[in-house]
Amino acid sequence: MSERDDLKSCAGYCQLVTEIERDEETSKSAHDYRGKLAWIVERAEHYSERLGVSVERVIDGWEAARDYWYMNYYQEANQPRLDGARVRVFETSEDLCDAIGAREFRCPACGGVSPNPYECESGVEVDGKPCDWKVYGLFRDLGRGVHVYSIEDMQGETIFMPIAWEDDE
Repeated sequence: MSERDDLKSCAGYCQLVTEIERDEETSKSAHDYRGKLAWIVERAEHYSERLGVSVERVIDGWEAARDYWYMNYYQEANQPRLDGARVRVFETSEDLCDAIGAREFRCPACGGVSPNPYECESGVEVDGKPCDWKVYGLFRDLGRGVHVYSIEDMQGETIFMPIAWEDDE
């Protein structure tokens, strides 16, 4: 893969390339390290176009937040495409909080209202016990929450649908 000239001076990209080169030299696994790098760049280009910021800013933001192996961090669940009705982009985290309003979120599993955007605390019983469905984890269903993204932080996350946004659906 040829490196883009504009990325050669990007700190986050350089960090990724260094880690990938180290893994290529030391690992005996069959991971497609360069394929992962190509995916990261493609996804960062998508975010750049959608957010109106440079690819370098996107990658630097992701790398600043990453605290585990890049092969696990960079995936559809963490950097989904920013299209569709289940994605909302905000300039700042404050704008996001203002748009959410009251801390009321619809649990997609039981339909109850939870004050927690990540874990159901509605009190609705499912199979004889209070629902405790979570928006995160191994079996998360990205279609059952909403992905919110802050341009200021260059970070996003999936949460339960805020009640205030249900009329927009």
